[in-house]
Amino acid sequence: MRYEFGEEKAKRKRRRTIFVLAAVLMLLSVVASGLYFQTKREVVSVQEQKAPAVAATNIKVPEQMAKKPAEATKDKPKQSLPQQRPQALYSVIIDKSDYSLTLNKENEVEKVYDVAIGKNPGQKQKPGDLRTPTGTFAVDEILDSSYWKHDFKDGKGEIEGAYGPWFISLETGWEGIGIHGTHDPSTLRTMVSEGCIRMKNEEVAELRTKVGVGTKVIIRE
Repeated sequence: MRYEFGEEKAKRKRRRTIFVLAAVLMLLSVVASGLYFQTKREVVSVQEQKAPAVAATNIKVPEQMAKKPAEATKDKPKQSLPQQRPQALYSVIIDKSDYSLTLNKENEVEKVYDVAIGKNPGQKQKPGDLRTPTGTFAVDEILDSSYWKHDFKDGKGEIEGAYGPWFISLETGWEGIGIHGTHDPSTLRTMVSEGCIRMKNEEVAELRTKVGVGTKVIIRE
């Protein structure tokens, strides 16, 4: 039978304890390493999932911004609407018998222009009767007519600039009646139009700066 002294027994016990501790530390190290790599893989996965969404957001914002100018440049009829003050200050009287257009400012004559009127005399009765309607009307819109063409059925075909730079449309109850310029100023002070009131191009441009939507226009015989 083998007997062990107390000192040798204590040494063996310490070595056993150290071995157990080393094994425990090694096991903890392995577990910690596994947790670290697992966490890293999860972080990378989340970042990869977020990346497309961020990229998509970065693409959409410029597209949305790019659409605004496109929407802002859609083709629309050109028109000029002077400020409210000229509308209240000015009124217009057209005398068919005198071939004149009088611009009044606060009921005082500011300027008188020569005009041409419809080919046929009297009050307008139906579309196409070549008469200029009489009555009290109002300007309903002002259009850029510089690019308009018209065939006057005189054998010359379509005429560019037939209406001059501006068409001051009147709310008369008849389609297409207004005050406009002309390609042929020699026709002024005559009965020649299809019902509209013609002026010199530079004079209708001047008139356009004085009147606006709502301006009163009186046409009388």
